[in-house]
Amino acid sequence: MAGWSGRTVANRDDVARAIAELTGHDRAGTSALMRAVQTGTEAEIGPDHSKLLPVVPELRNALPHGGLVRGSTVAAVGSTSLLLTLLAAGMSQGSWAAVVGIPWFGALAAHEDYRIPLERLAMIPDPGPDWPTVVGALIDGVDLVVVRADATEPVVRSLRARAREKGAVLIPVSRWPGADVVIERTVVRWTGLGQGRGRLRRQHATFTVSGRGRAARTKTLELMFPPESISGPEPQPLYVPPAVVKPEPRGSIPENRRPAPGPEIDLWANIVPNEPPAGG
Repeated sequence: MAGWSGRTVANRDDVARAIAELTGHDRAGTSALMRAVQTGTEAEIGPDHSKLLPVVPELRNALPHGGLVRGSTVAAVGSTSLLLTLLAAGMSQGSWAAVVGIPWFGALAAHEDYRIPLERLAMIPDPGPDWPTVVGALIDGVDLVVVRADATEPVVRSLRARAREKGAVLIPVSRWPGADVVIERTVVRWTGLGQGRGRLRRQHATFTVSGRGRAARTKTLELMFPPESISGPEPQPLYVPPAVVKPEPRGSIPENRRPAPGPEIDLWANIVPNEPPAGG
């Protein structure tokens, strides 16, 4: 198959040649080219599919277009587990991510519980006072940029504009002004602990989803972490049948209550009888 000329796309073979030419040059690789061609109806009601990063099935209904739109700002407030879930699907299909200003971010949990490939994850725990420059540089070359920082409105506007220009998804962990989508945790509970035993296995959380445009109407989202699409169904507690207690015969003394056998002691051996005095 000859190389693509770059002038026209007339048929399916031209699409295949275009993808072959572009693969490896776009920063997201093939993950951005999964749907390089879409119908006119799809283009009218939603963004270009090549600009949509995938999310796990549990999050599709929460996001206006069923995924993370390149160039958008999606705030994930109050939950590190939500951050990991937002990163998981895109990174599993070739995207790169960076986490800025979160020194407690658990790389081990990201890899073991959420299947995040650490070789495509950059971590900057302490970016220093010049953090906007650091974030701006990451936006130029990374698909998903998570940031925790107290930002003024001019800085937020600048970073959002840069993300739109470069096609990165900006994920602040607080409510930044003008965010396209805000997902905020309101309630959390855990499962796995029994009556004084067991360990925490799954987190169940309730979120509110709001934002601008198609996300303007606030809705509620129930999520379990890690999601079933990543780690499978929640393990069921092991059933332990109650112990059967046999009734004791009436008048018997259980073995565990009887005194231990030992040498018999004559309790009267050292007792002197109390006799009346002589001549009395």
